[in-house]
Amino acid sequence: MQLSKSLITILMGFTMASAIALPVPAEAAVAADKKDGNKGSTKAKAADCTNAKKLAAGIDDNIKVQEEEQKNVAAIKKIVSSNNPDKGQFDSAKKTLLSTVEKGIKIREDNEKLAKGNGAADGLKTVAQAQQTELKQSKSLKGTKDDMSTIAQLEKEFAGGIEQNKKNKAAVSTKADYEDEVALLTSRQALKGC
Repeated sequence: MQLSKSLITILMGFTMASAIALPVPAEAAVAADKKDGNKGSTKAKAADCTNAKKLAAGIDDNIKVQEEEQKNVAAIKKIVSSNNPDKGQFDSAKKTLLSTVEKGIKIREDNEKLAKGNGAADGLKTVAQAQQTELKQSKSLKGTKDDMSTIAQLEKEFAGGIEQNKKNKAAVSTKADYEDEVALLTSRQALKGC
């Protein structure tokens, strides 16, 4: 009899511990927030999580565009380094590169809107400055072998942009992370609770 009482006590302890460890569903948290008169702070945290997720996805989109930029500049390099560069091919490749760079700028601008007050905001400013330089350099390409030094610089900058955006994604956080004094180790850990 004593053994069964002990076993029941242990099982009740496990049940209680697992119930405590389970997260509260978002809807229940928002309802409790309204009931307790917390003035929507739970709802604000949920919106903050949504922004953090959108920002992380937007940074991933920007990385994909930067990989496109690398392919675009490689195509230009191949054309320019040939013995007799084809002007039509070059013009088409340059137009594609400029379009891709501008696409990356638009994505980054959208990301900056989501990043206000976020750990990724400063890194996105770094990307913005680099993109302006890359746009000027891309526009300056003439389709001759003289472009090779600019192309080398663009290759380096596009690779650096990818690395910076990986850091930006790792810095994505939510205000709740800071308010709760939760250490932000990686973007996955930060977004795991969203």
